[in-house]
Amino acid sequence: MGREELPIIRASELGDYEFCARAWWLRRALGWRSRYQERLVRGEQAHAAHGRAVASSSRLVLVGVALIVLAAVLLVLA
Repeated sequence: MGREELPIIRASELGDYEFCARAWWLRRALGWRSRYQERLVRGEQAHAAHGRAVASSSRLVLVGVALIVLAAVLLVLA
């Protein structure tokens, strides 16, 4: 089997396998899909929204620190 023929196993699949090896095999080998597709989609949307919130909060922390530094500089100059 050449390198280009090797299957790609994604990091998320390792977690799936660790959680339930049988479900991973059914999905990987037989192409079975979960009957809970709607829940999976909602979960993906929730994770994406959470990721955006985390990124936004990180930016807000950076802005807050910059404002504190600016206030300190203005206080020293005053």
